[in-house]
Amino acid sequence: MARDGRAVPPSPEKRRRLNELADWHQEWARRNLDRAEFDRGRARAKSPSDYNLHYLDVNPSADAEDEFQARAREIMGLGPDGSRREA
Repeated sequence: MARDGRAVPPSPEKRRRLNELADWHQEWARRNLDRAEFDRGRARAKSPSDYNLHYLDVNPSADAEDEFQARAREIMGLGPDGSRREA
């Protein structure tokens, strides 16, 4: 967002990174979804809303979550602690 409050489109580099992140999430989900636990309690707690039509609450293993977060930070140009890496 610009200082005057106007929305600013993302740079080509940011769009590239976001597309790569989306691709990574799709691949990661494909490999890990069958091993994730479905959070039935959270889904039921949202009833009778249409929450279940829009969200699926699953809990990946800690290792799978760590794998996703590490690669996502790398894709977005962040270090292991979330700080911006030098270009």
